[in-house]
Amino acid sequence: MASTITQFDAFLKDYYTKDKIDDLTKKDRPFFGMVKREEDLGGDQYIHPFIFQNPQGFGATLAKAQQGSQQGSGNGNIQGRKWKVAYGDYSASVEIGDKVIKASRSNVGAFLRDQETEINGLYNGFGDTFSTYLYSNGGQALGSATIAAGVLTLVNADDVVNFEVGQILVPSVNDGSDPAHILIAGAGQGFVIAVNRNAGTVTVSTTSGGAAGTPANWAGTMFLFRDGDFGGSGATRILLGLGAWIPASDPTSTTFENINRTVDVARMSGIRLTTAEITGLTLEQRLKRLVTRMRGRNFGPGPDAVFLNPEKWQNVADTLESRGYREIGKDAEFGYENLSFKAGGKTVKLYADPFCPVNKAFALKMDTVKLGGLSKIPEVVNGDGLEMLRKVASNDYEYRLVAYPAFVVAAPGFCGTVSTV
Repeated sequence: MASTITQFDAFLKDYYTKDKIDDLTKKDRPFFGMVKREEDLGGDQYIHPFIFQNPQGFGATLAKAQQGSQQGSGNGNIQGRKWKVAYGDYSASVEIGDKVIKASRSNVGAFLRDQETEINGLYNGFGDTFSTYLYSNGGQALGSATIAAGVLTLVNADDVVNFEVGQILVPSVNDGSDPAHILIAGAGQGFVIAVNRNAGTVTVSTTSGGAAGTPANWAGTMFLFRDGDFGGSGATRILLGLGAWIPASDPTSTTFENINRTVDVARMSGIRLTTAEITGLTLEQRLKRLVTRMRGRNFGPGPDAVFLNPEKWQNVADTLESRGYREIGKDAEFGYENLSFKAGGKTVKLYADPFCPVNKAFALKMDTVKLGGLSKIPEVVNGDGLEMLRKVASNDYEYRLVAYPAFVVAAPGFCGTVSTV
C-alpha cells in the first residue's frame, strides 16, 4: 500500500526528536547551547524585575537613619525596575517537492534519506543564525566589508563564519543598531555565490545564480545583513543580543527595554574597561582585570563563563601553556571544551565560540542570561497537526521552523565585556 502524507509526516515527527534537534542546533555553538531557556511562555512581553539599590536608611542617630530611608519619596528604600522585553519573530523554511514525495511513496525511508540533508541543514542554519544574533547589538549585521568586482573583503576575516552560499544580502553604512539607521538607498540585493573562508572573502552576484558582480550602489565600507533581518528603520524585531545589553560604551539616557540605564550605568548595562585601562595589556591580563573589576568595584559575584572567538581563546591558551599551566575541561551535555583561569578570587571558565565577534569578549553570570520564547526555539509549525505544510499556489510542501524569541540579561551588572584587539 502506498504511503500517505500523514505517514510521511509521522515519520518526520518520530525522527526529529528533541535530542536530535538539540544536537543539530546546539553542537559546536557554546553560548546558544548553554544559555538558559524559558520556552512556551505567555503574555505579550518577557518581564524580568531586578533590584539595583539596597535600602539607605542608615545613620549614627535614628533621625539620620530615618532621613536616609525617607528621602526623595522613598528613594532611600530598596529600588527595583522591570525589564520589559518584546518577543521577536523568526522563520526558516525548506521546500519538499511533491514529485519527491510521490517517487518515494512506497518507501518512507527513501523519502527521509532524500530530505534528511536539507532538513538537517535547516536546523544547522537556524543554530548558526541565532548563535550570531545572540552576540549582536540588535542590528543583526553579519559583518562589514569593502567590495570590488563582486568580491567582498571582510574587515574582520573571522566574520566569514556568518556567511553561506545562497544567502541574499543587503547593505547599510551603519550596523542597524539604531532605529534611525537605514539601508543604502537604491542598493540592489547581493546573492552569495562563493565564500572563501581562508581569505575572509564573500563573492556576490547581482542576480540569483549569476556571475560575480557588484550590486547597484554598493560602495565603500558597508555592513551586511540577511535580506529582511536588518535591525534599523522599519525592522521586524528579532532579538537584542549581548552587544545591546552589555554595550562596548556607556549607554545614553535613551530608554532601553523600559529602563533609563544612566541611573546606574554599571548595574544596568554591565562592566566595561576603557581603552586607557587596557592599553599595553595582554589578552589574559585584560580578562583578569575585567573579572577583578566585576568582583571588586561592582561588588558582584563575578562571571562564571567568558566567551571568546576561537583565535583569541587560543592566544590565552598558548600564554598559559607557556607558563606550564593549562587546565582543560568539558561540559557534560555537548562537550564544550573550556579553559579555566583564576581572577578576582574565583575560577572562571573560558569558552571558544566561533560566533563571538573577534574583537570582543563577554564575561557572563550565566544564570542571569536567559532566552525566552512563546514556543520552543526553534519549533516546527504544525498548528494543523502536520509537520509538512502545503505551499501557497504550489504542488509542493515545506518544512517550516519558527521562533518568537526574547533575550534578556536580567542582571547586567554581573556581566561585562572587554575589547580583545
